[in-house]
Amino acid sequence: MITSSNNHPEKEFQRHADKVAALRLRVLLSSGTTEPATRNLAFRGEQLPASLHEYVTKIRGTASYRITDEDLNNLLAAGFSQDAIFEITIAAALGAATERLESGLAALKEAD
Repeated sequence: MITSSNNHPEKEFQRHADKVAALRLRVLLSSGTTEPATRNLAFRGEQLPASLHEYVTKIRGTASYRITDEDLNNLLAAGFSQDAIFEITIAAALGAATERLESGLAALKEAD
């Protein structure tokens, strides 16, 4: 994002804070194939069942590009539907993005 000295990135983000909050609520609390509690664990990167833990760790870390068909097939074989895998993927990715955004904004705030 390009900003001028009068236009701080945190202020730019705040323009969209309501939309980000609405997205978070929809992803984490809407009805779906998975329980909201499971999506919240994926969002926060907290301990999930072993069958999901490695997958979510890849998404939330720096290895999301290493997710393979084998990873997805293992989840399917463990009993997760495609819809459940999608919901967990979105929750984990949103959690990782949120953490990175908050870290970046905090760093910018410290630099001021």
